[in-house]
Amino acid sequence: MHEIRATVPVERSAAIARLALDQGIQNVSIYEIFVHGAETCKHVVSVEVSTPKADDFIDAVLASPHFDRKDCSLSSRQLRAVVNSQSLADLTYPMVEPAPDVIEDLWQLSFVTPSYAGRAAGGAILMAAGVVHNSPVEIVVAALILPFLAQVLGVGFGVWAGDWGLARRGALAVLTSAVLAYCMGLLVASLTGGPVRFHEFQSPLASFAISGVIGAAAGLSEADDVGRRYMIGVAAAVQFSIFPSWFGTATILGVPGRDIVLTRVASFAINLVTMPVAAMIAYAVVGSRRSRFQRVAHRSRFTRSGTGQIGGRSRPERP
Repeated sequence: MHEIRATVPVERSAAIARLALDQGIQNVSIYEIFVHGAETCKHVVSVEVSTPKADDFIDAVLASPHFDRKDCSLSSRQLRAVVNSQSLADLTYPMVEPAPDVIEDLWQLSFVTPSYAGRAAGGAILMAAGVVHNSPVEIVVAALILPFLAQVLGVGFGVWAGDWGLARRGALAVLTSAVLAYCMGLLVASLTGGPVRFHEFQSPLASFAISGVIGAAAGLSEADDVGRRYMIGVAAAVQFSIFPSWFGTATILGVPGRDIVLTRVASFAINLVTMPVAAMIAYAVVGSRRSRFQRVAHRSRFTRSGTGQIGGRSRPERP
């Protein structure tokens, strides 16, 4: 369930409210605010609706000639409960998550900040230790910390929606995680010695199948208000970070034969490509329209000098 607020010039509020009514939304609120800075009065058009109705309304507003990023803004808030005349079956249906919520969430999670680097390095140390000691506990704990899934999805959604800024930022975040995992593997191997005891790698075909399942589950969770993304992220982190961690430890403790190295490089590449592709396919299958993401990406490109707020959250302006 979401509350969607469109802040628009007074003379356009009736047209925006009509868009909501046309989407089958029964109750639309309009109230006046004073915007400091612009020093003008505006109207906020607000609706409290189910997740799919929120998606429909947002898309209708973004496609409308009455919405201009120069003097309008749109925001989304997730609600815990709404008590009104709507049936609970209709009101609580959790799919499909509004496109701006998905895009802006991936943008926010793909910034390489000191916090991101710290989490990636800390998780990579535990992952490398798990690889050296063949310790499932260390590997699982590392996967709980490591950032990876949202960044890979950022690359996939960015390409799919034509938001190349998101794709580049996600790719930079994935590269940062991979480099840190490799470097922490070098460090752990130098400090602990060997040999490397973890050898339970899957074949490239098995890696493809596992990554496909993880990617599809990730895409479905992004489409769903109640998706358990953090648990899927654990599985994705293992599929990804164990490879650069292993390469780092093997560099110090001894690289195996050429065939083994090539097989693991191939599995790593397959995982990187398969997860976002499977996520996009799953997201499209459950009813998400690519055009809606493209519309958000088109709008977001123009918010670099604007409010930085299209969907669910305010965020830093992009460089």
